[in-house]
Amino acid sequence: MGSLIQHKLPIIDFTKENLKPGTTSWYKASKDVVLALEEYGCFVAEFDEVSLELHGKVFQALEELFDLPTATKMQNKSSKPLYGYVGQIPVVPLYESMGIDDANTLEGIQNFIKVMWPNGNDGFRY
Repeated sequence: MGSLIQHKLPIIDFTKENLKPGTTSWYKASKDVVLALEEYGCFVAEFDEVSLELHGKVFQALEELFDLPTATKMQNKSSKPLYGYVGQIPVVPLYESMGIDDANTLEGIQNFIKVMWPNGNDGFRY
């Protein structure tokens, strides 16, 4: 009987030192991010300045988002392939993902909220 190989997601440290563009540690962190995304599609971000309270709020907001009815989630469409709502795939029935167009702008988040919560959800953007 063969042994199971368990892969662990890469952990990337985003301390203040690593966030200073142009430093050696910033270049290393940037390279690590690219490699992690190419190999795994994701990584674990380590950043001590995120409080447990904020961490909890983020996960609560994500639970609320993915608890929405499938028909609502499917309204999140994007011109980018596999970027809006991705789910309901028979070969991976438990997989869901959600991309937010222009998530780095207030307008992008407000547009997303209007689609997911037509009656509003100000708590999602904070």
